[in-house]
Amino acid sequence: IPGFGSSASAILSPFILLPVLLVPLAWIYTAILFLKLNASFLFAYLWLREERLGRTGAAVGAIVIAGAGVYAVRWLWQITNATVLYPALLWIVRRTMNGKRTSIVIVTSIALAYALAGFPAAMAYGAWVAAAYVVFLWLRGIRKRWLWPPHSKTVITGVVLALMMALPSLVPFVQFLKRSGYLEMRQGASLVSVFPIEHWRSFIEPDRLGHPAQKDWSGDRRLGPLNNYTETTVYLGLLTIPLALLGLFRRRARARWFWLGCAAFVLACMFGAPVVSTWVSQWPGFKFSALARVGLLLPLPIGYLAAAGTRLLRWRSVAALLAMFIAYDLALVAGRFYPYLEPKYADIPATPMVQFLRSDRAPFRVAPFFDYLWPNSAEMVRVEDVRSHFGSERDYRRMLLRLDPTSWSGTSTVLTFNSLKYNTTDPLNALLGIRWFIEHNQIDILKWGIFGATVPGVTQTGSMQFRAGAVFERTVHVDAEPFWAIELPVDVIETRGPNPRLEVTLLKGGAVVWSRSFTHDQTKAVGKVYVPLRPYARLGESVKLRVRSIGMKGWLLEAKNASAHESPIFYGRVTTPVIFDRQLPDGKLFRNLAELPRFRAVSKLRKLNDDEFLAARDVDFETEAVITDDPVLPPSLTPAHAEVTLAHYAPNEQRVLTQSPAPFYLASSEKLTPELRVTIDGSDARAIETDMLFAGVIVPSGRHEIVFSRRIARGWWWVAALGAGLWLVAIGFEARRRFTSSRPPG
Repeated sequence: IPGFGSSASAILSPFILLPVLLVPLAWIYTAILFLKLNASFLFAYLWLREERLGRTGAAVGAIVIAGAGVYAVRWLWQITNATVLYPALLWIVRRTMNGKRTSIVIVTSIALAYALAGFPAAMAYGAWVAAAYVVFLWLRGIRKRWLWPPHSKTVITGVVLALMMALPSLVPFVQFLKRSGYLEMRQGASLVSVFPIEHWRSFIEPDRLGHPAQKDWSGDRRLGPLNNYTETTVYLGLLTIPLALLGLFRRRARARWFWLGCAAFVLACMFGAPVVSTWVSQWPGFKFSALARVGLLLPLPIGYLAAAGTRLLRWRSVAALLAMFIAYDLALVAGRFYPYLEPKYADIPATPMVQFLRSDRAPFRVAPFFDYLWPNSAEMVRVEDVRSHFGSERDYRRMLLRLDPTSWSGTSTVLTFNSLKYNTTDPLNALLGIRWFIEHNQIDILKWGIFGATVPGVTQTGSMQFRAGAVFERTVHVDAEPFWAIELPVDVIETRGPNPRLEVTLLKGGAVVWSRSFTHDQTKAVGKVYVPLRPYARLGESVKLRVRSIGMKGWLLEAKNASAHESPIFYGRVTTPVIFDRQLPDGKLFRNLAELPRFRAVSKLRKLNDDEFLAARDVDFETEAVITDDPVLPPSLTPAHAEVTLAHYAPNEQRVLTQSPAPFYLASSEKLTPELRVTIDGSDARAIETDMLFAGVIVPSGRHEIVFSRRIARGWWWVAALGAGLWLVAIGFEARRRFTSSRPPG
């Protein structure tokens, strides 16, 4: 469910959603930057005008806030979905405390956009500073003899309505956070990730540790997880800080001491001041994120003080020059960070690999190695990447760590696979429905793994030449297990005529069960072709291998023990379920013959907890499933042959047709989450946690249609609908009031 209850929740922010819906793909990043920069400037300017700092001062302060380096390097990161709206929150607070009324339409819109920002820590920072500012202004406003500003009810109403409308996103997102293990992973991270005191130099030297565009990043090991250009950037402008210090002498800037205190607080958090950091690290919203990130608040006090300092300058021309220089200075930092690409280069190319995967029969998942399709960009080309399909949930990470102990670093939410460490024979590969393993063309780790797992199927005696038109046939007996595929060494030395190819066919009982034509390039990729034997033959069975040359001349290996009427073709017995399939210009594809369908009928069940499930290596997921749902026990079922057909597949709904003479258990590799609903012939069915993470269901005998569907925040839409309805009513009253007040009396 994109945007609801997943790590992609941030796409519901208007700063992401509007560009996605309104501009071509190549322009999306540009549109995101444009919206964030201009929205931040607009609200910062409006806020500083409410602070009575003048037009020039407000403009300078807004430039600092909108273009600060700490924001600019994060514009494409969801954290700035919230920071862009910090000045909007302060604008509403200041107007309200000034006794002015803000339209409920605007309040609700801003609050809703803030609630959908998708980065909890950044949202918490803004909420804390807005609440502190409310308290400060309220204490100062007591002198005006009002207990509370007259229009505060409008703001509170707008915020409540926004939260009601955001509930279908907020509730599943909170549930996702609990499942993800993110909070446990971040325990103690706030105190660890702070800047060393020497990092103050970055306020005046933004590139002192190097710059990614110049390829000279050196970094600082003491920064730990923060040791990258984005996290270390704190630049606010070369003239901004002295201008902010000048602002302390502007007496009419009544809130200057509050914002000075705010700046001091933020700096204490960033640099890990002992008392402050220990205290703040326990606050809600601060405790699970690096305290250095509190620096996201720093442009607010510095922008306010810089605006106040500008008001002390008597000549507008000087102030205008300062504004231009600050804008130019900050633009250099942002402009060097973001490369310029022409639209034709910014579009995602339809590479041969992407075209092949898109044309393959769905559903299936892929497992790319190293940085292939990284980080998780397979979603952009609509391919299910097993590294990203389940987001960053804790239980899923544990499952992938069994496949590759190096797949997760323990700190990041990014998952990567190393083919040197990855266990391609683990039964979990079958359970996850992985069809394709992908490697770069320059890497041969999987290829040599397959060579090492292949033994002679018959005894080699030599080699034999074949010419165009030659046909060879040989019976292959499955007399040992494992026997996943037939390896056929081949060396093509000459091609002639149109469409030269090597036709390889597998027959069973006289019927063709598998066939493929190999071109010269495909045969020379690894010097062998592979013929899948599973699921066409098992132990004790036989198949016939037929090889026909069309326009090709070359060599095959020869073997003995062939009968007189068969060809003496040598073949190898592949003992691993992974075989080489093809090499494309942009990568190599390896087929996983152990792939299981997304929905399968099982004849055996066992009960294990999560730890026991991860430790068990003897589960044959083709015939068995594991109940990990407490306190559910495996039901008593009679083994029966059930037919399962996937009639429709989409990310949010799957329809399965079943036929069975007796009740059976339908297991799946569809993730079980609170949003999942399972129905049998239209009636709700109990989804059981199966194989640690997935959904299973008991199906009665007979013919049935089973639907797995995902419904966003089930049970909360009525609250959102009520909030939207009340908002429309409030808009109506507001419009009526404005119309009545503007109509002349009489």
